Parts: sequence; structure tokens; C-alpha cells
Amino acid sequence: MKPACALLLLSLVPAWCQVAKPAALASANLPAPRAARIPPQTITDLERAFNNRLLTMAGVDDPVDLLGDTRGVQLDDYGVVFTTEVSLVRTPGISPFRKQIPPELAAHVHQLRVERMPLLKAAMTEMLRNMATAFVQIPAGQQLVLVVRLYYGTWENTAGMPAQVIMRSDRASAAGKFDTEER
Repeated sequence: MKPACALLLLSLVPAWCQVAKPAALASANLPAPRAARIPPQTITDLERAFNNRLLTMAGVDDPVDLLGDTRGVQLDDYGVVFTTEVSLVRTPGISPFRKQIPPELAAHVHQLRVERMPLLKAAMTEMLRNMATAFVQIPAGQQLVLVVRLYYGTWENTAGMPAQVIMRSDRASAAGKFDTEER
């Protein structure tokens, strides 16, 4: 019995001789600091500003149709996302008095949409830059994303027109460089 206990104690001796990890390596495993919470009023102010920018981008004679308010959310460990839905042209509807849309009117609506797409992209670029300057409390590597879904009537020709436009950038690059995707 005594030899077995002695053998057990001798086998445990190397456990006390192990080298401790340096403090620098132990702190490297700590999670990255989280972004500070953006005040809800700041998000609300940017939502309102983007709504106003979209409504006025084409002028007062033939305005854009905003199909809901812009909504912004902050996502932990990702960044900030804003979404909205827009019809670039206020389109006539089918009713008992207008059973179908005349081809000339459909062509005119399509042409207006094509002309307004660069205006939409310019408004989105401005909004992305505003987001970058307003959200200085989030880390520079976190994302700023702006998504605009486009509405089309069932009678419309959507050839060459995207269903949505997405612009994104990290906060540090948003002042000058961002990615644009059309789907």
C-alpha cells in the first residue's frame, strides 16, 4: 500500500512544476469592448432627416412616395442598420374608373424611375456620411448599413431596375468609401 501511495505522490510532482501563463497572454483572451449605446433620440433624428431628404430629392411638382418611415436599429457587435421603402414615382392606381394603365403612362413612369435612381443614390450617400459623423461612439470597424426597398406596381416594367439598393461601410471609411449593391 505504501509503495502505491508513494508512486501516486511522485506522479503528481510535475503538476506543481508547470510554468504559469504570462499575464499578457491571459489578457489577450478578453472580449473586445462593446460599443456604447446610441441614444434613441439620435437614431430618431436621423430617421426623420432621411425621410425629409427622400421626400424632397425630386422636387415638389412630382414627389417621391415614402411608403413608411425610415427605421434604424443598433445591433450589438455589428453596427447600425437603417431601412426604408420608397416608390420613386407616385404612380396612378387601377380603379373602377381606370381599368388599366395606358402604355404611354407606364413608359413615362418607367422613365422617371430611371432618372431618379441617381438622385436616390446621392441621398443614400449623404445619409451614410451623416451616420458616420453622428455615431462616433461606435468602434471604427463596425458597420453602417442603409437599405432602401423600391416599390413597383404590378403593371410596371421593372427591366433594369433593382428591387433594393444597399449601401454599407465601416464607420471609419464611411466618409469616403462604401459598397453599393443592387438586388
